[in-house]
Amino acid sequence: MNTLHPDVDDTTAALRSIRRSAGSDPSYGTSWIKGVDWLLSMQNRDGGWAAFAKNTDLGILRHLPIEGADAAATDPSTADLTGRTLEFLGNHAGMKLETGRIQRAIAWLLRHQQADGSWYGRWGISYIYGTWAAVTGLTAAGLPGDHPAIRKAVAWLLRIQNPDGGWGESCRSDIVKKYAPLGASTPSQTAWAVDALIAGEQKPTAELERGIRYLLLSQNKLDWTAAYPTGAGLPDGLYIHYHSYRYIWPLLALAHYREKFAAAFLP
Repeated sequence: MNTLHPDVDDTTAALRSIRRSAGSDPSYGTSWIKGVDWLLSMQNRDGGWAAFAKNTDLGILRHLPIEGADAAATDPSTADLTGRTLEFLGNHAGMKLETGRIQRAIAWLLRHQQADGSWYGRWGISYIYGTWAAVTGLTAAGLPGDHPAIRKAVAWLLRIQNPDGGWGESCRSDIVKKYAPLGASTPSQTAWAVDALIAGEQKPTAELERGIRYLLLSQNKLDWTAAYPTGAGLPDGLYIHYHSYRYIWPLLALAHYREKFAAAFLP
């Protein structure tokens, strides 16, 4: 457990967990205010958020004679951290488009969208992860689902959907810095893609429902795809299999589907 060096993503996760209590319990309320203030203070000059430090993306550090210096010695703004922070601020802290900080973060994400409509995620694998974080963050902040950036992202996700209804991306994406299909679907990556489609669509689509079915039918699937690492540490060096991912992300995606499209929820 990281108890000495706070990071942005863990802070938003902790704040999500105490949101309800913060309105009725003064001790939680104090922690909420301190946490949100710290989170806002960590926004970089470029408008995005990094994981652990602020404004530490010095170009010279990328040229240190150390293998992996580009990833290990810098902590730049990333699509996943910026998107996740926007999602928290929009859905849980009530900050929307009219807020200057939000506008700067949205502008950062729009500048860093790939030509194919995806975003690269630093701490997960990889373009599915980044696209999910960006789309859910942008829509939570108030960007409409018909915005060109959202439509491009949705179209990209639909192009890479597997025949079984799921999604899967290889760790090789993190090395070559372009989407590399896994050739199979994984629970967490399918959940990320499904959650992004939920955020970007105004009604259930056939592709979205196929993704939901995959999540429901693969709940007890225990082959190699359930253990494939979808967490990123160092490109071409460290990838992580989080045991809870195959449960947490599908449950959240299914809950969001039911919340937004209750009448169409599949039994």
